[in-house]
Amino acid sequence: MLKHSTRRWLTGLSVAGVLVAASPAPAIADTPPFTVGAPNQLVAPGHSTHGWLMAPPTRDDEDQWKFGRTTLDVDLSEVEDFATVEPMPDGWACEASSSKLHCEIDIPERQYPRFDYTLTGKDDATPGQQGDLTVTVTSGGVSATGTARITIAEGADLVSDEAVEISGAPRSRVDLPGVVHNGSATTVNGVVLMLQASWLVKYAGDYSNCASLNGLNAVCTFDTQLEANKSYQLSEDLPLVVTDQARTGAGLPVTLDWWTKDDWTLIYRDWPIPGLEPGHGGELRLLEQTGAKAKAQQTDVDRTNNFTLATIHVTGDNPADLAAKGATASGKKGDVVTVLPSFTNFGPAALEIQIEKLPVRITIPQGTTAVEASGDCVPYVPGEEWDPENAEWAEPGAREYACLASEIAVGGEHPYVFALRIDEVVPDATGTFAVKLDGDPKAQNDSAKIIINPTRNGGGDGGQGGGDDGPTLPITGAPTGLITAVGGLLLVAGTVGYLVARRRKTRFVA
Repeated sequence: MLKHSTRRWLTGLSVAGVLVAASPAPAIADTPPFTVGAPNQLVAPGHSTHGWLMAPPTRDDEDQWKFGRTTLDVDLSEVEDFATVEPMPDGWACEASSSKLHCEIDIPERQYPRFDYTLTGKDDATPGQQGDLTVTVTSGGVSATGTARITIAEGADLVSDEAVEISGAPRSRVDLPGVVHNGSATTVNGVVLMLQASWLVKYAGDYSNCASLNGLNAVCTFDTQLEANKSYQLSEDLPLVVTDQARTGAGLPVTLDWWTKDDWTLIYRDWPIPGLEPGHGGELRLLEQTGAKAKAQQTDVDRTNNFTLATIHVTGDNPADLAAKGATASGKKGDVVTVLPSFTNFGPAALEIQIEKLPVRITIPQGTTAVEASGDCVPYVPGEEWDPENAEWAEPGAREYACLASEIAVGGEHPYVFALRIDEVVPDATGTFAVKLDGDPKAQNDSAKIIINPTRNGGGDGGQGGGDDGPTLPITGAPTGLITAVGGLLLVAGTVGYLVARRRKTRFVA
C-alpha cells in the first residue's frame, strides 16, 4: 500500500490511473468476491521494468470483501528461463525459489492487495520469448487467479526534451513543440505521443492521426520509422487554448509522453480508453531534424527520459481572490475539539493545484495539541528541508503547519480539518489560518483566527483577520505531481506519474 505522502505528491493521479483501471464492477450472482488483475509486460534483455498486480473486490459497498491475512503465489516456471521477478518491498513477506514465489500480508480494512515487482530480462534472453506468470491470491479460504503474459522484446530508447516553457493569456491559443530522439541502436517502428494537460488547458487540434477525449488531452499515432540516433520534430506545434478560468501567474502543466507502438498497444489492450474521437483534418507528421545532434516487438528500456514537462505561464490580468475563514470551538481540559478553518476562492479565476508553493499556513492555539491534522498539511519548521514524498503528511503534534491547496473553482471552498486536545483552558486561545497566493488582489482577507474557548463573539473572523505575512514553503526543483489527467486517460497515466516521480526527486525548503 502506498504511503499517504506518496499519494499526495503524485497528486493522487499516478496511482489513480491504475486504481481506476482496476476498479470493481457491480457484483452479480455467483461472482467471486474479488478478482486478480495482472497486466502483460514487455521487457528487453538485460533491462528491467516495473510490473504490478492487484486483487480488487467485486463489490464496492459496506459488504465488500474484507481481506485481512492474504497470500499470493506466483508460478514463475514459464518465464524462469528468460526473466526474473523480484518483489518490491511494500509490506509483503516473501519466500522465493527459481520457479515459485510465495508472499503474505495483512490487508487493512477497506483496502485490497496490490503487489509491485521488478521484472528483469536475462542477458541471454531472445526477443520473442514468451511465458505466463500465473498469480493466485487467497483470502478467507477463497482464491482467485490471473495471468500476466511476459514477452522479451527488442530494446529501444526514446528521449525527449525534459522541459519546455511557453506563455499565454486566458482565452488565447498557445503552440507546444514536440521533439523525440531515438537513442537506441536500432530503428523504432512507429511511436505514439500522449498529450496530457491541466483542466485549464484544452487541446485544439483536429489531426486525423490524433484522437482526443472531449477536447481534453490527445493521443497521436505515427507510423514514421525513427532511425537510430536521429531526432524528429512535429510537423506543426500542438495547438492548445488557455481557458478563461486560468489564473494569471499560474504555471499550468502539460506533458508529452512518447511510447513505442508495442508498449502503447500493450497498455491500451489491457486498459482500453473509452471515448477517444479521432480528428477530421490533415495528418500531423514527424520530420527528421536535420543537423540535430545525436542524442520482433520493441519496448522502451528507459521510460524516465521520454517525458516532456511543458509549463504554460499564464499572463494577462485574471487573479484569484482567496479569502480565509477561521474557526472556533469550546471545551474543558482533556476534551478533543474539531476545527475546520478554510478558504474560499472568490475568483474571477480558478485556483490550479498548488505544487511549487504550499500557500496555507496554520498555527495551533496556545494550550492545545493537534492530535489529528489535515491530510493536506505537514509540520512547518523554518529553515528545515522537506522531502514531499517522505514528509509525514497529517503528522500530529506540531505547533505550525503548511498545507497544499487543491484545484478550486470560483466559489469553491477548501476546508482543513484539525482535532485539537485542550491541555490547558486558556480563554481566547488564538491560532491563525493564513493563505498567501501570488497575485491575490485582496490582502486584507488573507488571514483569520482559530479561537478555542472564546469569551466574546468575534472568534474565527470569517476571513477578515489581520493578514499574517508568514512565508509559504517553496519547492526547489520540478514538480512531481504534474499530471492532471481526465476520464479514460487516467487508465494509462498511472505508470507515467510513477516514473516521473522517480525521475525528478523533488524537495522543498521551509
